[in-house]
Formats: sequence, structure tokens, C-alpha cells
Amino acid sequence: MNRNIAIRILKEELATTLLKTYSVTQFCDALGITRSVFYSRYSSMPDLFSDAIQHEIHQHFLDYRDYDTEQIIYAYLKQIDRTRLFYINVYHLASKNASRHICQDISNAFFKEMQTHLFNSDYSNNHIKGFTSVLFSHVTDWLAHGHKKNALDIYNEVRFMLPSNA
Repeated sequence: MNRNIAIRILKEELATTLLKTYSVTQFCDALGITRSVFYSRYSSMPDLFSDAIQHEIHQHFLDYRDYDTEQIIYAYLKQIDRTRLFYINVYHLASKNASRHICQDISNAFFKEMQTHLFNSDYSNNHIKGFTSVLFSHVTDWLAHGHKKNALDIYNEVRFMLPSNA
């Protein structure tokens, strides 16, 4: 199973309509693989969701590596806003499966990417962990409440914590 293709198919599947359920069987049918192939890589759908979002975060930081922190954060919030159904579905489907560990995995992935981005700055790991945790909290709250705000609203809520010109 090609990871990039699997993530692309997952994004297509979860970006069309608000879903109440989405199973391994549905995903395998869409990708054209057997369940055993799925389970050879992932232990559950939440593990796939986590991998997909961590991949998105990593790719975003690669694409924006030459930008400052504020631009990176705002661009990522706009990306979430543009693909809101995917993120809302992942949030709700993962919550239904009682898989809170993926929140920690995603938060850690964002922290690691931000830590790499700010490697040569004066910001400590504690400061980076603090603002990435607050940002993650705002994003999950945004998704939990049906995206009633837009990317700029969320950005303005967290902007004061972000390192400037870094």
C-alpha cells in the first residue's frame, strides 16, 4: 500500500460529505486493497487518520520552510479551512472511536515540525510546546464546533503567542 495514494484516497473519501461512520472496509474498497493489507500498516482507522494529518503537517512545513512562523501558521489554518470537511470528519470519526491518543500524536508532530523550523531561534522548547499546545487546542475547538469561525479568527486568537520574524 502506497502511503501517499492511501492518504490522497482518504482525503477524497472524507472531503465529500459529513460522515457518521467510515470503516476499514469502505476505505479498503476505495483504495482497492484487502483488509489484511490495511492491517499490515495500521491497527485502526484512527491510526490512519493520525498518519494522514501528520503527513499533512510535515508536507506543509516543507512547502513553507522559507516563510516566517506567522505565515506558516496562518497558511496552515487556511488549509484546514479549505479542506474543512476532511478535518471535521477526522475529528468526529476519531472521537467516536475513543482514540484520543491521535490528538497527542498530531500535537507532537506539529511541535516537532515547529521545533525544527525554529531551531536557530531564541525560543525554548517550553515556549514552542506552549504555543503549539494552545494552537492545537484552538483548532480542535474550532473543528468540534462545526467550523463556525474562519482561519483568520483562529489566527487572531493565537497570534499574540507566536514568535515574530522567526
